Amino acid sequence: MAEFLLRAKPHWKDTWDSAKLATLSQQELRQYNARTQIGDIVIVRPDGWVWGNEECLPNFLVVKVPGITLPKNYEESLMAQDGVDERGLPIMVMLKHRKFQVPIAWMNSKIADGVSVITITLSVQKTALINSIIEKTS
Repeated sequence: MAEFLLRAKPHWKDTWDSAKLATLSQQELRQYNARTQIGDIVIVRPDGWVWGNEECLPNFLVVKVPGITLPKNYEESLMAQDGVDERGLPIMVMLKHRKFQVPIAWMNSKIADGVSVITITLSVQKTALINSIIEKTS
């Protein structure tokens, strides 16, 4: 798998100010903090994937990295245990909708170029991009 879809548009809640955030319940604040962010890896697909008409700027950026395999876990959410239930099983909560993202500076430069599909073919560039992927921890 060597193509992935990245979130390119800010979340609509990103404009909320501290006064609005102060009115949120704990559950609403948890949902706010879990929102998607620019650079989030949304899905990973194999080389040659046919992307839809909506999978483009301003909402998304497609990055094609031919000839490498990206782990499927790039599509995971960041989860954490929040206690246990009455049976002793863990209660899991979502901290972030997406666990992995590319750096915002890289995203901003590509969004500014205005091109919805980017193909990276040089080995040095492939390695640099893959090594720059951030795993969120909170």
